[in-house]
Amino acid sequence: MTLAVAPPGDNRLSAIAADIAAHGWSWQPNLLPDELTAALRTELQALNARQDLEAAGIGREDAFQLDRSVRRTRISWLDGSSPAQEAFLAWAEPVRQSLNRELLIGLFEFEACFAVYPEGGFYDRHLDSFEGARNRVMSLVVYLNEDWQDDQGGALVIWPEGAGEAGTPAARLLPFGGGAAFMLSETIPHAVEVTHARRYAIAGWWRVNQSADKRVDPIS
Repeated sequence: MTLAVAPPGDNRLSAIAADIAAHGWSWQPNLLPDELTAALRTELQALNARQDLEAAGIGREDAFQLDRSVRRTRISWLDGSSPAQEAFLAWAEPVRQSLNRELLIGLFEFEACFAVYPEGGFYDRHLDSFEGARNRVMSLVVYLNEDWQDDQGGALVIWPEGAGEAGTPAARLLPFGGGAAFMLSETIPHAVEVTHARRYAIAGWWRVNQSADKRVDPIS
């Protein structure tokens, strides 16, 4: 079965690029089509019911660790093996192309995972990539929740680039279904507040091509 969905329109794509150029992040309510949001939510709920999710850690490679005092969520990586996943990855490709065209940012490879925050789940303030590492350059979070209420918490809190721990957040975004947040991975601090209900999302990251002499960086 094929799930065909329309890509984001030119006006929305331009708005995303303009926001990122201006302040490093963008919030786009109702960006993901309803049909795709529902299909991805159904798949993630099934994975969660089967306990086919793994505890998410912090750090990468040698620095990876599980620390439930910092992050409490469970994930499953997308591999395009279902119609919903295939449709989502196809939906994300025009976004990459638009950002490259508008911002000359050189986004190359995309990786994404389902993420479930249980009741009481959270993620402390962090950056998605260390500046200069180039393993993640642009972050995307898409929400799959249905009928989310303000008192259920779980907001994505975003700080301006360079803001200290005591700095005033630039935004506090509730995870309404179909909404999408974009952030520069190396420079925009963010956190997930404690959620009071099960919270469904996809988190994704684009990185740049790090091919060099005698080393090819393929799309895996």
